[in-house]
Amino acid sequence: MTLLTGLSVSVGLSFSAPASAKYVNHSTTPTELRGTWYQYQGHHQWTKIVIKKHAFKLNGKTLYTPKKKSWHKLYVLHHKKGQEASGGLKGYGGTNYTFNGKFKGDYQQLGNFWLSPRKIKGRRVMKSYYNMWNFEVYTRQKIQHNYNYTSKGKQYINKIGRS
Repeated sequence: MTLLTGLSVSVGLSFSAPASAKYVNHSTTPTELRGTWYQYQGHHQWTKIVIKKHAFKLNGKTLYTPKKKSWHKLYVLHHKKGQEASGGLKGYGGTNYTFNGKFKGDYQQLGNFWLSPRKIKGRRVMKSYYNMWNFEVYTRQKIQHNYNYTSKGKQYINKIGRS
């Protein structure tokens, strides 16, 4: 009788892990960012980003997958709040991701991406930061307005992964 009770307890514990993980490993994109994202460029034209489980596409061209080599290989880096940012800066205001963590120079990357709590037309937006205080905003539907913005000053690095 004791053996049977011990077995049922250990089986019950083995299945107690949460089922909804946002970030799994370096070759899988975070679930919260998956889908199609748009950014208005003017004159009825949009930048289109498609993020799938194992691929990152920009305007129809697959930039990163686990099968590609060098800095084109999908290698997701998960940056946490307070973690050191690029260039030795201290910061990062919140969780964000780099999709090609194997890049060797800044010219080889698109920047850091995160799902913002900000909503446009009732839906959360994806933001990215690359360089020189410029933050880009992507929406899930085509909206004829560019929401990109610039944030100068010493505290701009703390806005990465937030707002």
